[in-house]
Amino acid sequence: MPEAMHDRGQFWSPAPDWTTAPIDGDGYSVRRELDFGQTLVSGDLGAAFAELMPGLPEIGLWSVAQAEPFAVRIGRDRALLVSPTPLAAAPGWRNGYVATPCDDAYAILEISGVALREIVAEGTSVDIEAGSRSAAVLFAGVTVFLYRIGPETARLHVEAPLAAYLWGWLEGRR
Repeated sequence: MPEAMHDRGQFWSPAPDWTTAPIDGDGYSVRRELDFGQTLVSGDLGAAFAELMPGLPEIGLWSVAQAEPFAVRIGRDRALLVSPTPLAAAPGWRNGYVATPCDDAYAILEISGVALREIVAEGTSVDIEAGSRSAAVLFAGVTVFLYRIGPETARLHVEAPLAAYLWGWLEGRR
């Protein structure tokens, strides 16, 4: 196999230094949120929420999360639990659901500013005002989980290997 086949830089966008790489555009800014706990749960969500994080609010498309922790609904029987610190949930099946710690599996990009709605309209064709119980949408050609944490601040959870691509897309609209 030729050496070039092992050079992932030919196929993937290089990742910026997330700690020093905010985007400051016209009416918006973007930064990577670090150090959140993320746990994917599938199956009986009621049982999962009751056992892992009782009283957990569920967030759907364009919903506003008031405070952490919360569950981002991504399907009929799937959710991403987002918490300020990683959960102590052991991976595996139990009580009708499976929990999978995935703290590094999804990058969280936070977009804020008066141009937020314009950016979302450019990135996706979904009617955000109609909402959906599921926060999963195509944004700039990749699947993300889209919700808000304030009137002019949204978060996108994107699979970590695609974060540099999405970052480049957001940077390119400056």
